[in-house]
Amino acid sequence: MVNNVDEVLDRHNDFLESCLGDCMLTKPQLLKAFTTLLLVCVQFCTFIQENTGGTTSSGSADSFSQSVSRYGLRFTAGLLSVLGIIERMARDNTANKLVNISARLKFNTYYAQQLEKFCADGKFLGIDVRGSS
Repeated sequence: MVNNVDEVLDRHNDFLESCLGDCMLTKPQLLKAFTTLLLVCVQFCTFIQENTGGTTSSGSADSFSQSVSRYGLRFTAGLLSVLGIIERMARDNTANKLVNISARLKFNTYYAQQLEKFCADGKFLGIDVRGSS
C-alpha cells in the first residue's frame, strides 16, 4: 500500500526497471546485438518479398540461393554474437537471469561449438557476414 504520489512513482520505476532487466534491455551491448539480429531478419523478409512470385532462370535461381545463404550466415553470426554476449555477461554477474539462459543454451553444446568456430575464424565460414548482399 502506498501513501502518496512519490511512493507510487517509486514503485512504478522499480517495476519498469524489473521489466527492462527481464527483457535484457539494460545493457547497451546486448541491445545493439539484438537490434543487429532483428535488422538481418527484416532485410531478409524484404529480400524475399521482392524476389518471389515470378519464374526464374537457372542463373538467377543460383544468385537467389546464394543470397539466401548469405542471409543465413549473417543471421547465424548475429545469433552467435548475442549468445557470446550473454555468456560473457553471465560469467561476470552470476546473480543475473542470464545465467539461467546460458545454462539452457548449453544443454547439447551445439551453440558452444558454433561460437568457438565463429570466434576462432573472426568470419563465419570464410564469408564476411557484416556486408550486405
